[in-house]
Amino acid sequence: MKPLVLCIDRDNDIGTKIKVHGPIVGWKKNVEVAQSLALVDPEDSDVNAIFGAVKLARTINAEVATITGDSHVGVISDEKLTRQLEKLLHDLKPSSVILVTDGAEDDQIIPLIQSRIKITSIKTIVVRQSKELEKAYFTMTNFLREVSEDPNLARLLFAVPGIVLVLLAIGGSAAFNLILGIVGVYLIIKGLGYEEEFFDRTSEFIKSISLGKISALTYLLAVIVFIIGLGFGYSDLTENPLDFTDFRSTLDSLSLFLLNTKAINLLVLTVTIILIGKLIDDLASKEYLQVRRHMVLFAFIVLFNWMLTSGARFWSEEHGLGDFMLSAILGIFGFLLWVKVTNLLFLSEVQLMENTIKNYSEKEVFTMSGDRLGKVSGVLFKGGELSAVKVGRQIIRREDIVSAEKVLVVKD
Repeated sequence: MKPLVLCIDRDNDIGTKIKVHGPIVGWKKNVEVAQSLALVDPEDSDVNAIFGAVKLARTINAEVATITGDSHVGVISDEKLTRQLEKLLHDLKPSSVILVTDGAEDDQIIPLIQSRIKITSIKTIVVRQSKELEKAYFTMTNFLREVSEDPNLARLLFAVPGIVLVLLAIGGSAAFNLILGIVGVYLIIKGLGYEEEFFDRTSEFIKSISLGKISALTYLLAVIVFIIGLGFGYSDLTENPLDFTDFRSTLDSLSLFLLNTKAINLLVLTVTIILIGKLIDDLASKEYLQVRRHMVLFAFIVLFNWMLTSGARFWSEEHGLGDFMLSAILGIFGFLLWVKVTNLLFLSEVQLMENTIKNYSEKEVFTMSGDRLGKVSGVLFKGGELSAVKVGRQIIRREDIVSAEKVLVVKD
């Protein structure tokens, strides 16, 4: 048995340009194909690869063959290459394969060949003048492909610079501080491990902006109220600026601002309008867990505003310590009572959520191939149902969960 010199045309330039399909076996047929391809496209690198394969086969007195893939490079092309390779192995029964390719992309077929027959040598045919350029091209192409397929890398290398360029175009050098702020917030979110969740929430928010939903109108109204609130806040701070001389002066000026400005109430109204719109939409779509979440969030905002105002009145000596303590106790009691009421209103949904969290929390997570990923650190819900689980900083979608018995088994 002799070795087989195998040439690969993974993207099927031969079939596309001269309508010849693999496997192409023998010195003569390969030379004819290379000549025909050269007449159609002299710059095609497959021409050099085929001639190189024929020359090598003649030198070592071996058989030569060329296999062709498909213009849809990937699964489709590799399936065609595999079928042709298996036919060659069956018909020629070579002892081994000497692989001849025209670049880095064809080299990706190597694992498929190695799983079927031994590869004794690999020879890459590249035009001498462009060797380094082609290597650089394939390195850059593969890098960009990997970045595009990885959401985290794509956000970091495309989205962040894109935001920076837009802000610079709009605000010029004045936007530099804003850019630093945005990048800083992004790094904080990423550092705390909430990047995936943040972008999922952002994506859901963008999708929720639809003319068919009441929240589209409430978002618009909230933006108007927010801008008015900022206007009041800026005006009040201009007339009575905060005094940061010392701790007491800071609290005095801040308390005065909180008690006299309309900005805080308008900002609370902004969030309330948004929550009302979301609540109505969630009721319409029967996402009751989200309804409860928005109701609790609304109560928390009211409590926060209540405590802020009570603290400012106490510091400015409008109210005594007893009044402040009573306000705090009533506020916290009212908040806890509201949480309890929402639990009773959506009892079945809450119990389902708690049972799901109990079932998944702290479970060991393995891939189908047996690799351990860690333990479940969080459970995410959407529409009252499990949507994903968190394993460290990684988010695994529900559709990727294969089994959830004693351990969690997920797709590779």
